Amino acid sequence: MSERFEFDWLALREPVDAAARDRTLATRARDWLANRPTPLRITDLGAGSGANTSFLAGYLSGPQHWRLVDHDPELLKRAASRVVDVRDAEGASIRFQTCRQDLADIDTAIADGTDLATASALLDLVSADWMNRLAARCATVGCATLWTMTVDGDWHFTGPDGNRIQDGEDAAMLSLYQAHQAHDKGLGRALGGAAPKSLRAAFARHGFNIAEAPSPWRLLPGKQRPLALTLLDGWCNALVEQAPAEERKIEAWWRNRRAGVEAGRLGIEVGHIDLYAEPPP
Repeated sequence: MSERFEFDWLALREPVDAAARDRTLATRARDWLANRPTPLRITDLGAGSGANTSFLAGYLSGPQHWRLVDHDPELLKRAASRVVDVRDAEGASIRFQTCRQDLADIDTAIADGTDLATASALLDLVSADWMNRLAARCATVGCATLWTMTVDGDWHFTGPDGNRIQDGEDAAMLSLYQAHQAHDKGLGRALGGAAPKSLRAAFARHGFNIAEAPSPWRLLPGKQRPLALTLLDGWCNALVEQAPAEERKIEAWWRNRRAGVEAGRLGIEVGHIDLYAEPPP
């Protein structure tokens, strides 16, 4: 996988991810794992800086053994230094190993004997073929899965009352951005906002019991401003990359919307879906 995320961006989004995640799905994973022999063997795909492991480990009983899989060695070093202090639901330390590898080899990424496979903010970056291979591998292993913060393709601005603000230019920029999301990130043509539907269908074909819940970012006007501005700047760069002939129009839109965010008049909402899939008995 070629996509690389800067640590600063991951740190900026982490508290917003944690606030948005659906807790009921984590509880379902915990309840299913309660019937598995210990230590629980958990794989975190695209583990990054260890945020997903840090969040989820405290919801689950122990003992736990985690495999943190990522292609970025610098992020794995940061993850290792962080999760060494992570505790399970009973307050005991978790065991873990970092595994540097490309996620293209999903059969190696999810080892035999895995009890739970999980990832956060990953599956919109993969292809439909990779998604199907992921579901097939999880079915072969017999593990449960918890996939969080998968974008659903929608974002929009909000006013102080929380209501949606979207004019014709916003809609045009969203459409351009959705096209950009489909660029190959190293695992084939990316699903982008189609990922939740593809994910659901892939696991349903293997008989998994599926539950899902929305987990949107709600960046309120005047709140989480550094993340909102970084997000908006990133959109601008992606839009220009997608439609270089429209650069002046895109930058005018960006300046107008950025001024609204800076002034505390506008917030941003980004749609995500969390999904839990449990293998059939």
